[in-house]
Amino acid sequence: MSHNTVRARLNLSFKGETYALDSVIDLDGCLGEPGEVPNFHQLLARVAGIDPYSYLYEVLEAYEIEFSDATGVAARCCHDGRFDWARFEQDRREERDWHLVRDIAQQALGARDLDADPELKAALLAVYRAGKSAD
Repeated sequence: MSHNTVRARLNLSFKGETYALDSVIDLDGCLGEPGEVPNFHQLLARVAGIDPYSYLYEVLEAYEIEFSDATGVAARCCHDGRFDWARFEQDRREERDWHLVRDIAQQALGARDLDADPELKAALLAVYRAGKSAD
């Protein structure tokens, strides 16, 4: 499976000082409960050494983060400075499921390019998910 990262940047001014926060975030390490979006402001503040109980942090939260340079599945979810976390979770789950299914199918069916047959891929994923939901 691919490694998923995204670059997060935020520029702000506070008390006459300019702050340029810039960090590459490991999205695989941010996964929590499904649907729970990570607090990207807090992640950026932590890297920059900004106390989350400070006035500077409160100002930081008012600014929008610009996302770019995504890797892995995350690249499909990063457009025009925005990052679609819900799509990322869905795409990542799809990739993980397909990775498991493809390994099993290749053992059973032999060396075959399963990615080249979208109908077979959809059918195998449907069977896998049906089995998972039956648990």
